[in-house]
Amino acid sequence: MSKISLPDFFRYYKHGNPQQMEAVALLESQIPLSLLQNSSAWVVKYREQPEPPSVPKWPITKHQMRQIMLCSPDLLSDSLMDDFARCVENCNMNTLEQVYFLGQVGHESAGLRYPMELASGAAYEGRADLGNTQPGDGVKFAGQGFIQVTGRANTQDFADYMDSIGQADPNIMAIGKTWNAEKYPWSISGNWWRNNHMQTMCNARTECTNAQIDEIGARVNGRNRPNGADDRIAFTDRAYRILIGV
Repeated sequence: MSKISLPDFFRYYKHGNPQQMEAVALLESQIPLSLLQNSSAWVVKYREQPEPPSVPKWPITKHQMRQIMLCSPDLLSDSLMDDFARCVENCNMNTLEQVYFLGQVGHESAGLRYPMELASGAAYEGRADLGNTQPGDGVKFAGQGFIQVTGRANTQDFADYMDSIGQADPNIMAIGKTWNAEKYPWSISGNWWRNNHMQTMCNARTECTNAQIDEIGARVNGRNRPNGADDRIAFTDRAYRILIGV
């Protein structure tokens, strides 16, 4: 006789399903009373709240971020800066890579004004190359984060990464773009950046010339010369002057 796994078994529990609720009631009636007390070890452990992830020190100040992005101070909440700090730490970005990253993000987000694609995403419906295999995926997983990460496949990859570092969040996939754009605008962008080996590209372009910035932008945008090339250069130049100097 095969043995069931309770974690796997209850993963599919849906409150309101009459058959499942009846089954749970039957199970409860057969469990010893000692295991149904608030003080039972399993109940205490189940109710424990996990420690919130530590927040690394901000690698740049709000003032520096505002100088680079030319944005309103109202856009720079502590939570946004915390996400940037985690992104930099998780991606192991050195200062030069941050310069290139901030330059591309600055253009893609219009100076941090748009953490989510303005279009609905309906045009991505059914795009197998983006992993959009389920109805509604196009809208649910439209451009998310400051680099506009798109599609179920990229979003699932980010969810898997967060799980791998002990920060699993089911809302990444369950809610999709609105949750990720609000909570992880930097981190989901950094995950794409890391997966596409941008660190290697950046570290091979130490002079940060206009031509080198165009090469980074072409990798992000998919066009050579990238859309908004001059704007990408302007954001990157400001980041270079503020974080590295001239």
